[in-house]
Amino acid sequence: MRRHLQSAVLAATLWLLFQSGVGNVHALESPSKTTIALEERALLLAAKREPRNVEVVGALGEYYLHKEEWRESVRWLARAAALSAQDESIGYDLAFAYMQAGELDSAQHQIRQMLAQADSAKLHNLLAAVKERGGDNDGAVREYYRAAEVEPTESNIFDLATFLLQHKQYVGWLDESVKYFRYGVEKYPRSSQMMVGLGVALYASEQYDEAVRVLCAAVDLDPKDPRPVQFLGRAGRVSPDLATAVDKRLKDFADRYPDNAATNYFYALSLWERGGRDEGRNFPKIQELLRKAEALSPGWYEPHYQLGLLYEAEKRYPDAIREMQKAVKIDPNFFSAHFRLVTLYGRIGDKPKALDEAQKVKHLKQIDDANEIVHDVSR
Repeated sequence: MRRHLQSAVLAATLWLLFQSGVGNVHALESPSKTTIALEERALLLAAKREPRNVEVVGALGEYYLHKEEWRESVRWLARAAALSAQDESIGYDLAFAYMQAGELDSAQHQIRQMLAQADSAKLHNLLAAVKERGGDNDGAVREYYRAAEVEPTESNIFDLATFLLQHKQYVGWLDESVKYFRYGVEKYPRSSQMMVGLGVALYASEQYDEAVRVLCAAVDLDPKDPRPVQFLGRAGRVSPDLATAVDKRLKDFADRYPDNAATNYFYALSLWERGGRDEGRNFPKIQELLRKAEALSPGWYEPHYQLGLLYEAEKRYPDAIREMQKAVKIDPNFFSAHFRLVTLYGRIGDKPKALDEAQKVKHLKQIDDANEIVHDVSR
């Protein structure tokens, strides 16, 4: 059906282009605003001429779906679904459009109608997303479980394990996340994303050494994948036996992609976190990497913050203040940088600025506490 819908879109657009005198088919190769407007107009005219043609009406719904105009998509996909109640792709897209439009009850009703006809992992997965968006995490996890049970594909297992990890505050969910990531790695041993997920879940459950080993294995599995490198770069709790292995992989990644801000930053972070006491850290190398990350990505606040910490450790307080100021200029709500500025201004004896930063810290803390209360109430 999807192929027929696409054909209807193309046919209607070509017809209107011909009627409008825009006969150059090459115009379709790079859609301009004019071409897009003509496509929409063609579909609307076709739907007006043939209001009971499911391919034409469905094509219009698909058009708005791809443009992320959710309510218009719902309007036309609902008509298409009424004309062809058995079409699974139209029904699924209608439920998805309902969800994106915020009509969660309608989305659930549409999905349950379809599930009554046939059990489908795809529908259970979508129902899970609808329930999650509505704040029903218990209902969402049941649907993610069902999707993985009906069809244990890599994506379904990953979605379940990831959802459990993201809601690890629920008792037992973190253990379940580790369990399903392990299952996913066993079933899909070449999946880098599954291995990264397992490493992160293990780290969250304080199984630090195994987490690091898994993430190192993920780097070896796909050296071009930046995700395990990013997590290794942030992993502060690494045993001395594994620190060398971690730093080697981060260094290899930084050498392979020298013009990538993230690779330089995470290698610097690794050296900073695992350099032992101050006298054991390679400050010149860390500074070089952080400065390079800053230059490559000037709108990223984290390199400035880490460089500020380095300067503070070296008692270069004016330099540290400069970097912290850059960090909060990029992200005015960056709590940690404001907090460090309180101490730094105190060290140079600038009490007015220290008090000003202390007020900002207090304000941000109040906002954070209020958000936490709202989160607790909504659970």
